Amino acid sequence: MRRVHRLVLLAVAAATLAACTTLAASSATAPAPVGGATSSTSPSSAPTTAPADLPVRFSAPRPLAHGVALKAVSCASPTSCLALDAEGRAYRFDGTTWSGPAPPGPQQIGQGAISVSCPSTTDCVAITTGTDQVVSFNGQVWSAPVTLVGAHGLEAVGCATSGYCAAVDAEGNSFEEQNGRWIRTAGDWGSVSAISCLSATWCMSTSGGISHWDGQRWSVPNPYGASSSFTGISCPTTAFCVAVDQRGDALTWNGQAWSAPTRIEPGQSSPTSIGPSPTAVACPSPSRCVAVDDHGGVLEWSGGSWSRTVVDPGQPLTALSCPTTSFCVAVDQRGDVLVATP
Repeated sequence: MRRVHRLVLLAVAAATLAACTTLAASSATAPAPVGGATSSTSPSSAPTTAPADLPVRFSAPRPLAHGVALKAVSCASPTSCLALDAEGRAYRFDGTTWSGPAPPGPQQIGQGAISVSCPSTTDCVAITTGTDQVVSFNGQVWSAPVTLVGAHGLEAVGCATSGYCAAVDAEGNSFEEQNGRWIRTAGDWGSVSAISCLSATWCMSTSGGISHWDGQRWSVPNPYGASSSFTGISCPTTAFCVAVDQRGDALTWNGQAWSAPTRIEPGQSSPTSIGPSPTAVACPSPSRCVAVDDHGGVLEWSGGSWSRTVVDPGQPLTALSCPTTSFCVAVDQRGDVLVATP
């Protein structure tokens, strides 16, 4: 009997050990729960705990275009950025150093405010405001300028990571790039200041109002105020966007509708009341947004209220790109560049 009892005890111990081993292995291999806001969370309802990988400080301004205003920047990743100046010259960042300037192609596409979008490290599209031409960059060389038939002064371009790009001119004529060929599409409702695209069937554009592209047509823009003039928009998902305007307001999209404007800085509320005003916004995720303004300020939102820090005193910051929650690049009117890393 004692031998049988000993065998039973040994069997129970073995089973217990096996169960514990299985539980430990399961705990080690199970994915950790994902925290933070969901794609439909808006800044007003997001958790107040900020992710650990947020950019915490921008570098001091570094001369890049040496007195020529930098007007646009787009980063496909923290090791691949492209900045363009007001004379149509390009500057590249490889994660460590900036190179350039270099003409964007066999001939420059003209002077003026430039819009650029880089959906990948081997694909960038740029325009010069007021022209009807686009140029593309494959990571090595720039293409010759391509004239968009029917365009009347292109205003902005936006590209999705799939490679789809949309451009709109000063009259609201819109165009899209498909397989390397630009075609005219159903028109937008006027000039635009910025375009954010997630796919061939989903884009948002801003100017006096905000319009949505569904692959067939642009929606009638809602002005969200009597005198609102939007300066930037960023949509990391179809259920979350942030738009900023010259009045110093920010609006959020929750997948169904836009919020009421929230004042994040003084802005240009009247001809006699002019304060810092947002010029661009970048949201690398639904829990992280960064904006820059025309008084050298950076506004950060990470699940709570907006906070502002002056990083470039006396200089208008003209453009911003944040490909991840821990990396951003801003450029200014003096031709300087500022980089934010953890």
